[in-house]
Amino acid sequence: MYVHIGKDLVINSENIIAILDIGSLRKKKNVEEILQKLRISDKIIDVSDENKKSLIILNKNLAYITNISSATLAKRASNKKRK
Repeated sequence: MYVHIGKDLVINSENIIAILDIGSLRKKKNVEEILQKLRISDKIIDVSDENKKSLIILNKNLAYITNISSATLAKRASNKKRK
């Protein structure tokens, strides 16, 4: 199933490894190192329109930054998997 993550973008919910809150991530140094590695390899796609709320990590070493809250995205992903 697919999850709308902002703008006109949808991703397959089966590829989602983690949906993380950007605000809480900024406080942790280990996560910053991971994000830097993803940025270096051009694997983060920002669709947030400068209102960064969530980081979605996919199993293909790809990540999205979106302006939709992590709670909303988690609900969307879990609802799609139940159907």
